[in-house]
Amino acid sequence: MASTRKVLTYIAAFFGIAILSWVVLIGAVYAWGGVMTVSVEDRKENFSLYLPMPVAVVDAAVATTDWVLDEEELLELHAELDLGDWAPMIHGLLDELDDCPDVTLVEVEDGDTWVRVRKKRGKLVVEVEEPSTSVKVSIPTRSIHRTVSRLTS
Repeated sequence: MASTRKVLTYIAAFFGIAILSWVVLIGAVYAWGGVMTVSVEDRKENFSLYLPMPVAVVDAAVATTDWVLDEEELLELHAELDLGDWAPMIHGLLDELDDCPDVTLVEVEDGDTWVRVRKKRGKLVVEVEEPSTSVKVSIPTRSIHRTVSRLTS
């Protein structure tokens, strides 16, 4: 009887450690890269979607492009993403975006429809609102800089 209790204690400890390890790993992934979110609400179709995604997933996808794409596709991708003479200005802009305080960058209104692009709490937030639809995309600014740097190098 004592040996059964001991085995069950070891099994419970194993699963407890495994679950705790996953919680710590997921927390580290979120803390390291942050989370990008996409939120869509279609009031006409009574549909809504909220999709949070760890930025680490995007980083992993970008990091694997060299392995996933064949040489021709990779050359085409780099040609499309070639910033040329604009590269220093864009990288400087992204540096400043990382460092600037919360601010509305662009806001356009036309009747019931509006678009807003702003930096808020370390994220670039794009919001589009019209009578029947609402869309909001939020991406950590440091991940934008990291992704652009990797894709254009």
